[in-house]
Order: sequence, then structure tokens, then C-alpha cells
Amino acid sequence: MSELDLFNLSRSISQNEISLFTQVITINFAMVVGLYYFLHRARMAMKVFAFTVYLVGMLLFLGKMLLETSVAFEAQRELKALPHLSPMTQYYLALSDSWLAHDTTILFNVAFWILVIGVGYLTFFWDKDGEAA
Repeated sequence: MSELDLFNLSRSISQNEISLFTQVITINFAMVVGLYYFLHRARMAMKVFAFTVYLVGMLLFLGKMLLETSVAFEAQRELKALPHLSPMTQYYLALSDSWLAHDTTILFNVAFWILVIGVGYLTFFWDKDGEAA
């Protein structure tokens, strides 16, 4: 693949990851709304079922994001192996190796698990009626 192909592949993967994470946030908001209006009154079996379905969906999104990340790492590795790189590609690779890129990766992972843990807490431990009293 050419430098431009690898560069475009790496950039499009970043867009895909953001799109997938946006869908994860949407799923979490839908789960919170469902909990607030319906599931807080449900029996434990229904809560376990709803959380299990939610968790399966979240893990599918996580798996897809990890696949995308693996391809992005390989594309960047291939870019670094090319003998001559344009200044734009050199800057992109330097930015990809910076603290900002590493911290963003950590933040994506932490945010994902905070959302899962938060919905788990709301599903099993939050008491809407107790909060209203």
C-alpha cells in the first residue's frame, strides 16, 4: 500500500472508533432512560436479563473497537516502515506517539468501563423511590 493509502486508512479508523463510541454513549442513555421509567420497578430476573443483553451489546462494540484499533496500529507500523515519508505523515506519526494520543486511548477505555459500571450500579442498586422520599 502507498503512504497515502495507509494514512487514509489510519485516519478513517479513528473516525470509525469515534462513531462506535458515539453509539455506545447512545446505548447508555437509552439504558438509563429505560431504567428510570421502567426497569426500576422490575423484578430481579428482568433486571438481570436487561443488563445481560446490554452487556452483550457493549462487549460487541468493545470487540469491534479493539479490531479497529489493531488495524490502526498495524497501518501506523507500516507507515513507519516506509523509507520516505511526507512531512504531514511524519507529523501524524509523531502526534500518534505523543502523550495526547496515549492519554486519549486510556480515556476511551476508562470511559467505556465507567459507563458499564454506572449502568450496572443503576440497574441493581439505585432505588428511585428511595431517592424521591
